[in-house]
Amino acid sequence: MYEYILLACSLFAVVLGTVIKKYYMRESVKGLTPVFLYNAITGLVSAIIIFFWGGIDKVSLFTLLLGIVFGLITTLQTITLLKAMEIGPMSYTTLINSFSTLIPTLSGALFFNEKIELVHIFGIILMIISFILSVDKSKNNDSASIKWLIYSIIAFLCTGAIGVMQKIHQSSDYKGELNAFLVLAFVVSFVFAIILTLLFSKKENNPILQKNQSGKVNYIILLVIVIAGACVAVNNKLNLYLSGVMDSAVFFPIVSGGGLVLTTISALIVFKEKLTKKQWAGIIIGILSVILLCNPFR
Repeated sequence: MYEYILLACSLFAVVLGTVIKKYYMRESVKGLTPVFLYNAITGLVSAIIIFFWGGIDKVSLFTLLLGIVFGLITTLQTITLLKAMEIGPMSYTTLINSFSTLIPTLSGALFFNEKIELVHIFGIILMIISFILSVDKSKNNDSASIKWLIYSIIAFLCTGAIGVMQKIHQSSDYKGELNAFLVLAFVVSFVFAIILTLLFSKKENNPILQKNQSGKVNYIILLVIVIAGACVAVNNKLNLYLSGVMDSAVFFPIVSGGGLVLTTISALIVFKEKLTKKQWAGIIIGILSVILLCNPFR
C-alpha cells in the first residue's frame, strides 16, 4: 500500500509539472528568454532538492562526463517541450513525448541483450498511427502544426536519450553514484540555461524576470517555476525508488498510461483544449501504444 501512495504522489508531480509548463508558456512573454529562464530555475531547484534528499558521496570521471552530457540533453528536451506546448495542445504534446519509451526499448535490444517482443512491435505500429493522426490538416494551420510536430519529435528524441543514459549509468560499475549523477546533470542544465537566458534577454530585449501589468516582477510566475522544479525532483527520486521495489508489469504501465490519462483530463479541464475526432483517436491509440511499449505482460 505504501508503494501505491508514493506512485500516486509521482503521478501527481508529473501532471502538476506538465500543467505548469503549459500555464507558463501561455502567460510568459514570447521568445526564448522565458524558456531558458524556466529551464535554469527548475534545474537549480531540482539539483538542490535531490542533493539534500540523498547527498553525494563521490563522483567518478565516468559519472562526471555522462552527467554533463545528460544535463545538456535535459536542457534541450525542456526547451523543445516548452516550445511545443506553446504552439500545440498539452495533451498531444505529452503523448508524443511519452513515446520516448521506444528508444530505451530499442537500445536494450541493441546494446543490453534484451529482447524485443511481439507486444513491443504492436506498440510501435500503434505509435506510428498515432503520429499520423496527430497533425490535423482539416484546419488552416498546417505551418503551426508541422512546427509543433518538429518540436515534439525533438523533445521525444531527447527524452529517449535521457532514458538511455540513465540505463547506461545504472548498468555500469558506478550506479551507486546515481544521486551525484542527477545533481550534476541539473547543475549543468542550470548553468547552460542561465547563460542562454542572459544572452537572449539582451538579444530579444526581453525582461529576464516576467513582469505584470503594473510593471512589477510577477512573483506568481516565479513561484510556479519553483514548484515545477520540485515536481521534477520528486518524480525522479520516487520513480527510481519504485522501479526497484514494484513489479515492472504494474509500475511502468501505470506511470506511463496513467500519467497520460490524467494529463489529458487536466488539459480538458484546466485549458479547455479541443481536439478533433481524428486527434482523439490518435490519443487513445497512443495511450495504448505507450502501455504496450512498457510491456505489461512480462
